[in-house]
Amino acid sequence: MELLKRSLVALILLFVVCLVWVGLSIYFDSSATNVNPNASSYVKQLRNEFDTEELQKITERTEESFPVQPDEFFSLVGEN
Repeated sequence: MELLKRSLVALILLFVVCLVWVGLSIYFDSSATNVNPNASSYVKQLRNEFDTEELQKITERTEESFPVQPDEFFSLVGEN
């Protein structure tokens, strides 16, 4: 009778481990992400040279939009 109790506990634990294993296997198989095969068409290649005109436009918009310039702001924050 003692052998039956020990083996029953071992079989129940083995069954629980198998259920968890199968459940995790199903979960990870279903939650796998697939990369879109057209993803390369969404990626734009960078140019070899740096566009200083665009940087100048951004700088001008920044100076017009913010009441405090970024370099002044960072110097004030850095003093604290």
